[in-house]
Amino acid sequence: MLVIIMCSSSQLRAQNAVLTASQTMQSVYQNYDSIKYLSFDVKFTYGSDTLLGVFDSEKMDGSYTMAGKRAKYRLGDIDFMQNDSFFIAVYNKDKLILVDEPKTKNIGTQLPMRQQMDSLMLGYANHYTFTNYNQSVDTGVILLVRADSLAQFDKFSITYDKRNNMLCQVSYEYKEPAQLDTAAIAILMASTNSTTPPMQKKRLNIQFLNYRFDNYDDAVYDINNYIWFENGVCKPVAKYDDYKIYNSKPVIR
Repeated sequence: MLVIIMCSSSQLRAQNAVLTASQTMQSVYQNYDSIKYLSFDVKFTYGSDTLLGVFDSEKMDGSYTMAGKRAKYRLGDIDFMQNDSFFIAVYNKDKLILVDEPKTKNIGTQLPMRQQMDSLMLGYANHYTFTNYNQSVDTGVILLVRADSLAQFDKFSITYDKRNNMLCQVSYEYKEPAQLDTAAIAILMASTNSTTPPMQKKRLNIQFLNYRFDNYDDAVYDINNYIWFENGVCKPVAKYDDYKIYNSKPVIR
């Protein structure tokens, strides 16, 4: 009986941890979904452990400006804009512009890692242990740690500002087979007496910075910053004159 009670108590604590995390994330999402004017910057840092001198290290900056269903954001060298009628993606490196219908009715769903966070909370919660704790007086952390082999990540953490329920940082860790040549893999397996190929730890960290609530310039969501139509044909504005356009929207006449 004591064992049953202890197991039930443990299960209840786990369920409460998941429920608390889900409620917190809903409060966080509600801010991004409902704040009328919001801008912020993001910083992506991707890296790995070093194996025989081989490692990954990448950085990318971005910025978001959101206003309800409308948004303008930049990730690396790609610009995105959505208003009530259009979604436009400008691939500056490849010099092409994609034109389509709006991707979502609520631009908050386009937050970095939003889909992964939703998936972990809704579909894979049973495969992680949840911990909710205070990093400081103003900062809370939701920590998910792999509980079984079905978990996608080894560790996933969400840091948020408790004062306004805004994201501060999202990060995750996972392992995948090391990208080494056959000889290097053989050396590592021999040195560790392992019969399986070596795994390399990977990490992605996303910081949310410089929140601003004073973006009232509706002109940034104007398609005429990117394209215009002539007899139903979509054409680039002068700034993008040498860009190729792929238009998936119905013809406008």
